[in-house]
Amino acid sequence: MVQSDTQTTRLRDKEQPEYSKISGAFEHVASVKAGHLNSGQAAAAALHRARSAVQLNAFISLAELSDIAVAADSAKDLPLAGLPIAVKDNIDVAGLPCSDGTPALKDWRPQADAAVITRLREAGAVVIGKANMHELAAGITSNNQFFGAVRNPHAPDLIAGGSSGGSAAAVASGVVAAALGTDTAGSCRIPASLCGCVGFRPSIGRYPMQGVIPLSTTRDTVGLFTRSVADTRLLDRVIAGGAIAPRSGNLAGRRIGVPRAYFFDNLDPTTAAVIENALALLKEAGAVLVETEVKNVAQLSGPISLPIIAYEALRDIAMYLNRHRSPITAWQIAEQVAGSLEKSLLANELFGEPVRDEVYRDILATARPALIHAYHACFNESRIEALVLPTTAIPARPIGEDETVELSGARVPTLPIYLQNTDPSSVAGLPSISVPAGPTASGLPVGISFDALPGQDETLLALAEAFDALRPALPVPGVSFR
Repeated sequence: MVQSDTQTTRLRDKEQPEYSKISGAFEHVASVKAGHLNSGQAAAAALHRARSAVQLNAFISLAELSDIAVAADSAKDLPLAGLPIAVKDNIDVAGLPCSDGTPALKDWRPQADAAVITRLREAGAVVIGKANMHELAAGITSNNQFFGAVRNPHAPDLIAGGSSGGSAAAVASGVVAAALGTDTAGSCRIPASLCGCVGFRPSIGRYPMQGVIPLSTTRDTVGLFTRSVADTRLLDRVIAGGAIAPRSGNLAGRRIGVPRAYFFDNLDPTTAAVIENALALLKEAGAVLVETEVKNVAQLSGPISLPIIAYEALRDIAMYLNRHRSPITAWQIAEQVAGSLEKSLLANELFGEPVRDEVYRDILATARPALIHAYHACFNESRIEALVLPTTAIPARPIGEDETVELSGARVPTLPIYLQNTDPSSVAGLPSISVPAGPTASGLPVGISFDALPGQDETLLALAEAFDALRPALPVPGVSFR
């Protein structure tokens, strides 16, 4: 974590009260355009918040104050008007390290921005820092054994979720209004659900992936964290291109599938109660909730999920390094991995029983298309626009419970229970968005997800925004920015 400097001390002494308060992305842009908010001061205040909230451990590195203030001032007339953002530390940002959360890359500095960063900067976004993450993006806790665990803004002894935990914590705590993550199996939606913000995974191919350290090129996509779905749509249009479609706040008559088989299994009772309340809200707003099923989803997705990642991870990382002419090799990364679970993923492919070429080819040619077909069949037979389901089966659990967690008095494996509802849509390449559904009785966030067919991102975002309007504004956890 970069420590405060004298510039930050001066900023704290002079900071105006309104700049210590977080606003949404739309609100930021409107305030700058109207002359009510100074973009340079707003970016500097965001950097101050990032440096102050050390208890979250949400950042690995931070930008220089002088750099972001100048960048924000020069961007005030652009579409995003100097909006401060955080970026997961596996996405290239020129001038900042890109560690992928792993020791071997801690000093790696790419020479150019990733394609998504280029698009955001051209629209006026300002990167204040690189967010902490699960090592190699290969897990769902963000309990990073080298850079330290990301802490949940609602309870610092609990996980933030992963692998994009730092990005979610930065948005949910009010450090920034928006952040970038990546999602391979749930890495945007899981931390969004556990931290209490919006997490969007677009269809595969909607966002460019050049300049992103991969885990699985078949499954990876850059994703977004925001405090509202309206803000997600704003950033989505900057990255994906085109104009923002008119807002659609009407849910009346919209057919949404409720796939209780599999996706509503194993729910923590506190999560189930929040989800049922959210479904009631949808119904009251006029949505037509259709009981449906993605047939054989567990049997179709489970056997192919890990083999795709295991086969591609080291090969894809090596390709990234070669393309960047990096002096670091994939072998060095594998040798220096800090986490035992993450190391075993690479070690098995290198020294154990690797996924055979013919098995991998069959997965891509036959097994994965069968899963995609099952989703299409579900949507077509039920005549629905989207599915609605719990993002995670359980809320956040204590940091350090990487192998098992408690569920209804029993210990269950950590990774499968958190991936249960996000993994199948990821394997199939579907767009998916997690929206805060409400808190449990003890105050922990619960997310509800909307999934659509590939390419139906606009429909998905419109439905999610309509649901988003039904809930009260997100509370900002009591994180100190002194």
